[in-house]
Amino acid sequence: MAIGGRDWKSFALGLLEAGLVVTAFFSVATAFDEWHRLLELFSHFRLQYLAVATLLTIAFLWLRWAGYVALGVATVALNAWYVVPWYLPVERPPAADTDLRVLHANVLVSNQDSSRFLDLVAERSPDVIVIQELPGAWSTTLQGLKADYPHQVVEERADPFGIALLSRYPVRSSAINAAAPLNLPEIVATIGAPDGDWQVLSAHPMTPVSAAGFANRNLQLHGLGELASRSPLPLVIVGDLNTSMWGHHYRKFVDAAHLRNAREGFGVRPTWPIFLPVGLIPIDHVLVSGDVAVTTFETGPGIGSDHLPVFVTLQRRKP
Repeated sequence: MAIGGRDWKSFALGLLEAGLVVTAFFSVATAFDEWHRLLELFSHFRLQYLAVATLLTIAFLWLRWAGYVALGVATVALNAWYVVPWYLPVERPPAADTDLRVLHANVLVSNQDSSRFLDLVAERSPDVIVIQELPGAWSTTLQGLKADYPHQVVEERADPFGIALLSRYPVRSSAINAAAPLNLPEIVATIGAPDGDWQVLSAHPMTPVSAAGFANRNLQLHGLGELASRSPLPLVIVGDLNTSMWGHHYRKFVDAAHLRNAREGFGVRPTWPIFLPVGLIPIDHVLVSGDVAVTTFETGPGIGSDHLPVFVTLQRRKP
Protein backbone atom coordinates (compact mmCIF):
# COMPACT_ATOMS: atom_id res chain seq x y z
CA MET A 1 0.00 0.00 0.00
CA ALA A 2 1.40 3.38 -0.97
CA ILE A 3 2.15 5.93 1.72
CA GLY A 4 0.46 9.27 1.19
CA GLY A 5 2.16 12.64 1.29
CA ARG A 6 0.73 13.47 4.70
CA ASP A 7 2.10 10.21 6.13
CA TRP A 8 5.58 10.96 4.77
CA LYS A 9 5.41 14.44 6.26
CA SER A 10 4.45 13.06 9.67
CA PHE A 11 7.25 10.50 9.45
CA ALA A 12 9.82 13.17 8.56
CA LEU A 13 8.70 15.44 11.39
CA GLY A 14 8.85 12.50 13.77
CA LEU A 15 12.46 11.88 12.73
CA LEU A 16 13.31 15.53 13.40
CA GLU A 17 11.73 15.36 16.84
CA ALA A 18 13.45 12.08 17.70
CA GLY A 19 16.78 13.36 16.39
CA LEU A 20 16.73 16.41 18.63
CA VAL A 21 15.57 14.50 21.70
CA VAL A 22 18.30 11.87 21.24
CA THR A 23 20.96 14.54 20.63
CA ALA A 24 19.85 16.44 23.74
CA PHE A 25 19.87 13.24 25.81
CA PHE A 26 23.43 12.29 24.83
CA SER A 27 24.62 15.88 25.19
CA VAL A 28 23.42 16.00 28.80
CA ALA A 29 24.27 12.41 29.77
CA THR A 30 27.86 12.66 28.56
CA ALA A 31 28.41 15.72 30.74
CA PHE A 32 28.51 13.13 33.54
CA ASP A 33 30.92 10.80 31.76
CA GLU A 34 32.80 10.00 34.98
CA TRP A 35 29.83 7.85 36.00
CA HIS A 36 30.42 5.12 33.40
CA ARG A 37 32.88 4.27 30.66
CA LEU A 38 30.12 4.11 28.01
CA LEU A 39 29.20 7.71 28.74
CA GLU A 40 32.81 8.66 28.14
CA LEU A 41 32.83 6.86 24.79
CA PHE A 42 29.93 9.05 23.66
CA SER A 43 31.45 12.22 25.15
CA HIS A 44 33.97 12.44 22.29
CA PHE A 45 31.30 13.52 19.77
CA ARG A 46 30.72 17.07 21.05
CA LEU A 47 31.42 18.57 17.63
CA GLN A 48 28.82 16.29 16.04
CA TYR A 49 26.23 17.01 18.75
CA LEU A 50 26.76 20.73 18.19
CA ALA A 51 26.36 20.45 14.42
CA VAL A 52 23.24 18.25 14.60
CA ALA A 53 21.60 20.38 17.30
CA THR A 54 22.26 23.54 15.30
CA LEU A 55 20.71 22.12 12.12
CA LEU A 56 17.67 20.76 13.94
CA THR A 57 17.13 24.01 15.82
CA ILE A 58 17.11 25.89 12.52
CA ALA A 59 14.55 23.40 11.20
CA PHE A 60 12.27 23.89 14.20
CA LEU A 61 12.65 27.66 13.94
CA TRP A 62 11.38 27.38 10.38
CA LEU A 63 8.51 25.18 11.59
CA ARG A 64 7.84 27.60 14.47
CA TRP A 65 7.73 24.84 17.09
CA ALA A 66 8.64 26.85 20.15
CA GLY A 67 9.15 23.93 22.53
CA TYR A 68 11.62 22.17 20.27
CA VAL A 69 13.34 25.46 19.49
CA ALA A 70 13.94 25.95 23.22
CA LEU A 71 15.29 22.40 23.56
CA GLY A 72 17.50 22.94 20.52
CA VAL A 73 18.92 26.22 21.78
CA ALA A 74 19.73 24.63 25.14
CA THR A 75 21.44 21.69 23.43
CA VAL A 76 23.43 23.99 21.17
CA ALA A 77 24.50 26.09 24.15
CA LEU A 78 25.63 23.06 26.15
CA ASN A 79 27.78 21.67 23.36
CA ALA A 80 29.11 25.09 22.40
CA TRP A 81 30.35 25.44 25.99
CA TYR A 82 32.62 22.43 25.32
CA VAL A 83 33.57 23.20 21.72
CA VAL A 84 33.86 26.97 21.27
CA PRO A 85 36.75 27.55 23.74
CA TRP A 86 39.07 25.57 21.45
CA TYR A 87 38.57 28.24 18.78
CA LEU A 88 39.07 31.30 20.99
CA PRO A 89 42.32 33.23 20.47
CA VAL A 90 45.16 32.59 22.90
CA GLU A 91 48.31 34.56 23.51
CA ARG A 92 51.00 33.87 20.92
CA PRO A 93 54.67 34.71 21.46
CA PRO A 94 56.50 37.10 19.15
CA ALA A 95 58.44 35.52 16.31
CA ALA A 96 61.55 33.74 17.55
CA ASP A 97 64.75 32.75 15.83
CA THR A 98 64.35 29.10 16.84
CA ASP A 99 61.47 26.73 17.24
CA LEU A 100 60.82 23.00 17.45
CA ARG A 101 58.72 21.47 14.69
CA VAL A 102 57.11 18.17 15.66
CA LEU A 103 55.25 15.70 13.45
CA HIS A 104 53.11 12.97 15.02
CA ALA A 105 51.82 10.11 12.89
CA ASN A 106 49.88 7.04 13.92
CA VAL A 107 50.63 5.26 10.66
CA LEU A 108 48.50 2.10 11.25
CA VAL A 109 50.23 -1.19 11.93
CA SER A 110 48.86 -2.79 8.75
CA ASN A 111 50.06 0.08 6.52
CA GLN A 112 52.76 -1.36 4.27
CA ASP A 113 53.17 1.73 2.05
CA SER A 114 55.26 4.51 3.60
CA SER A 115 55.44 6.67 0.47
CA ARG A 116 52.77 9.18 1.56
CA PHE A 117 54.35 9.45 4.99
CA LEU A 118 57.73 10.15 3.39
CA ASP A 119 56.17 12.78 1.13
CA LEU A 120 54.73 14.49 4.21
CA VAL A 121 58.10 14.43 5.98
CA ALA A 122 59.77 15.95 2.92
CA GLU A 123 57.09 18.66 2.69
CA ARG A 124 57.00 19.60 6.39
CA SER A 125 60.65 18.99 7.29
CA PRO A 126 59.98 18.51 11.00
CA ASP A 127 62.73 18.50 13.58
CA VAL A 128 61.21 15.63 15.55
CA ILE A 129 59.00 12.82 14.26
CA VAL A 130 56.95 10.54 16.50
CA ILE A 131 55.58 7.40 14.84
CA GLN A 132 52.99 5.15 16.47
CA GLU A 133 51.59 1.78 15.35
CA LEU A 134 54.98 1.33 13.68
CA PRO A 135 54.69 -1.49 11.10
CA GLY A 136 57.46 -4.06 11.15
CA ALA A 137 57.91 -3.56 7.42
CA TRP A 138 58.98 0.05 7.96
CA SER A 139 62.53 -0.78 9.11
CA THR A 140 63.81 0.19 5.66
CA THR A 141 61.86 3.45 5.86
CA LEU A 142 63.53 4.38 9.14
CA GLN A 143 66.95 3.51 7.77
CA GLY A 144 66.27 5.69 4.74
CA LEU A 145 65.54 8.65 7.02
CA LYS A 146 68.81 8.37 8.94
CA ALA A 147 70.61 10.90 6.78
CA ASP A 148 68.20 13.63 7.94
CA TYR A 149 67.19 12.03 11.25
CA PRO A 150 70.30 10.29 12.56
CA HIS A 151 69.04 10.10 16.14
CA GLN A 152 66.39 7.39 16.44
CA VAL A 153 64.69 5.65 19.35
CA VAL A 154 62.75 2.66 18.08
CA GLU A 155 60.63 -0.07 19.66
CA GLU A 156 59.43 -2.53 17.02
CA ARG A 157 56.52 -4.80 17.90
CA ALA A 158 54.17 -7.13 16.07
CA ASP A 159 51.10 -5.50 17.68
CA PRO A 160 49.74 -1.93 17.23
CA PHE A 161 52.01 -0.53 19.95
CA GLY A 162 55.29 -0.22 18.07
CA ILE A 163 56.72 3.26 18.49
CA ALA A 164 59.59 5.42 17.28
CA LEU A 165 61.08 8.88 17.78
CA LEU A 166 63.31 10.39 15.09
CA SER A 167 65.24 13.62 15.62
CA ARG A 168 67.47 15.94 13.63
CA TYR A 169 69.02 17.06 16.89
CA PRO A 170 71.06 14.97 19.30
CA VAL A 171 69.13 12.78 21.71
CA ARG A 172 71.04 13.41 24.91
CA SER A 173 69.25 10.64 26.78
CA SER A 174 66.44 8.24 26.04
CA ALA A 175 64.55 5.34 27.52
CA ILE A 176 61.69 3.12 26.46
CA ASN A 177 59.59 2.61 29.56
CA ALA A 178 57.33 -0.38 30.02
CA ALA A 179 54.29 1.57 31.16
CA ALA A 180 51.97 0.09 33.75
CA PRO A 181 49.75 -1.84 33.73
CA LEU A 182 50.34 -3.61 30.38
CA ASN A 183 54.03 -2.76 29.85
CA LEU A 184 53.23 -0.83 26.68
CA PRO A 185 56.22 1.17 25.45
CA GLU A 186 56.56 4.86 26.27
CA ILE A 187 59.46 6.87 24.89
CA VAL A 188 61.16 9.37 27.20
CA ALA A 189 63.81 11.43 25.42
CA THR A 190 65.83 14.57 26.05
CA ILE A 191 66.56 16.38 22.80
CA GLY A 192 69.37 18.92 22.47
CA ALA A 193 67.82 21.55 20.21
CA PRO A 194 69.65 24.78 19.30
CA ASP A 195 67.64 26.74 21.90
CA GLY A 196 68.33 24.24 24.69
CA ASP A 197 67.14 20.86 25.89
CA TRP A 198 63.55 19.65 25.52
CA GLN A 199 61.94 16.58 27.00
CA VAL A 200 59.68 14.64 24.65
CA LEU A 201 57.42 11.82 25.84
CA SER A 202 55.36 9.59 23.60
CA ALA A 203 52.65 7.17 24.73
CA HIS A 204 49.91 5.13 23.08
CA PRO A 205 47.57 3.73 25.74
CA MET A 206 45.14 0.88 25.23
CA THR A 207 41.82 1.52 23.49
CA PRO A 208 39.05 1.99 26.10
CA VAL A 209 36.24 0.08 24.37
CA SER A 210 36.17 -2.82 26.85
CA ALA A 211 36.02 -2.43 30.62
CA ALA A 212 39.56 -3.79 30.90
CA GLY A 213 40.87 -1.51 28.17
CA PHE A 214 39.21 1.49 29.82
CA ALA A 215 40.81 0.72 33.19
CA ASN A 216 44.22 0.06 31.62
CA ARG A 217 44.16 3.28 29.60
CA ASN A 218 43.29 5.29 32.71
CA LEU A 219 46.10 3.72 34.73
CA GLN A 220 48.60 4.50 31.98
CA LEU A 221 47.38 8.11 31.73
CA HIS A 222 47.78 8.45 35.49
CA GLY A 223 51.35 7.17 35.33
CA LEU A 224 52.13 9.40 32.36
CA GLY A 225 50.86 12.39 34.32
CA GLU A 226 53.11 11.55 37.26
CA LEU A 227 56.08 11.24 34.92
CA ALA A 228 55.26 14.55 33.24
CA SER A 229 54.93 16.39 36.55
CA ARG A 230 58.56 15.53 37.39
CA SER A 231 60.07 16.93 34.20
CA PRO A 232 62.53 19.81 34.82
CA LEU A 233 62.61 20.77 31.12
CA PRO A 234 60.16 22.24 28.63
CA LEU A 235 57.95 19.22 28.04
CA VAL A 236 56.10 17.86 25.02
CA ILE A 237 53.85 14.79 25.19
CA VAL A 238 52.90 13.35 21.81
CA GLY A 239 50.59 10.48 21.06
CA ASP A 240 47.34 8.77 20.26
CA LEU A 241 45.97 8.86 23.81
CA ASN A 242 42.69 7.14 22.91
CA THR A 243 40.61 9.90 24.49
CA SER A 244 39.37 13.29 23.43
CA MET A 245 39.71 16.54 25.36
CA TRP A 246 36.18 16.05 26.72
CA GLY A 247 36.83 12.77 28.53
CA HIS A 248 36.82 12.88 32.33
CA HIS A 249 40.06 10.92 32.66
CA TYR A 250 41.79 13.12 30.07
CA ARG A 251 40.83 16.18 32.10
CA LYS A 252 42.12 14.61 35.31
CA PHE A 253 45.39 13.73 33.59
CA VAL A 254 46.16 17.16 32.12
CA ASP A 255 45.06 19.02 35.26
CA ALA A 256 47.23 16.89 37.55
CA ALA A 257 50.27 17.26 35.28
CA HIS A 258 49.64 20.99 34.55
CA LEU A 259 49.63 20.43 30.80
CA ARG A 260 48.00 22.37 27.96
CA ASN A 261 46.70 20.97 24.70
CA ALA A 262 48.45 22.43 21.66
CA ARG A 263 45.04 22.71 19.97
CA GLU A 264 44.09 25.70 22.11
CA GLY A 265 43.15 28.53 19.76
CA PHE A 266 43.42 26.36 16.65
CA GLY A 267 40.13 24.47 16.90
CA VAL A 268 39.09 20.91 17.61
CA ARG A 269 40.99 19.40 14.64
CA PRO A 270 39.69 15.80 14.82
CA THR A 271 42.03 13.02 13.69
CA TRP A 272 40.24 9.64 13.75
CA PRO A 273 38.68 7.69 12.02
CA ILE A 274 39.22 9.14 8.56
CA PHE A 275 37.17 6.33 6.98
CA LEU A 276 34.10 7.87 8.70
CA PRO A 277 34.43 11.63 8.17
CA VAL A 278 31.19 12.55 9.95
CA GLY A 279 32.39 10.67 13.03
CA LEU A 280 35.90 12.16 13.29
CA ILE A 281 37.03 12.79 16.88
CA PRO A 282 40.22 14.35 18.32
CA ILE A 283 42.22 11.56 19.99
CA ASP A 284 45.75 12.37 18.74
CA HIS A 285 47.33 15.00 20.95
CA VAL A 286 50.34 17.20 21.53
CA LEU A 287 50.43 18.41 25.14
CA VAL A 288 52.90 20.96 26.45
CA SER A 289 54.07 22.35 29.78
CA GLY A 290 53.49 25.96 30.79
CA ASP A 291 56.92 27.11 29.57
CA VAL A 292 56.13 26.09 25.97
CA ALA A 293 54.26 28.25 23.45
CA VAL A 294 52.47 26.81 20.42
CA THR A 295 52.60 28.76 17.17
CA THR A 296 51.20 26.15 14.76
CA PHE A 297 48.80 23.24 15.09
CA GLU A 298 47.65 21.49 11.93
CA THR A 299 46.34 18.13 10.85
CA GLY A 300 47.93 16.73 7.72
CA PRO A 301 46.65 14.75 4.74
CA GLY A 302 45.91 11.04 4.74
CA ILE A 303 49.00 8.81 4.77
CA GLY A 304 47.33 5.41 4.41
CA SER A 305 46.33 5.28 8.07
CA ASP A 306 42.99 5.59 9.82
CA HIS A 307 44.45 8.62 11.66
CA LEU A 308 45.40 12.02 10.33
CA PRO A 309 48.93 13.16 11.22
CA VAL A 310 49.46 16.20 13.44
CA PHE A 311 52.07 18.92 12.90
CA VAL A 312 52.96 21.51 15.54
CA THR A 313 55.49 24.31 15.89
CA LEU A 314 56.64 25.04 19.43
CA GLN A 315 58.75 27.72 21.07
CA ARG A 316 60.33 28.01 24.47
CA ARG A 317 58.62 30.79 26.43
CA LYS A 318 60.86 33.54 27.68
CA PRO A 319 61.13 33.72 31.50
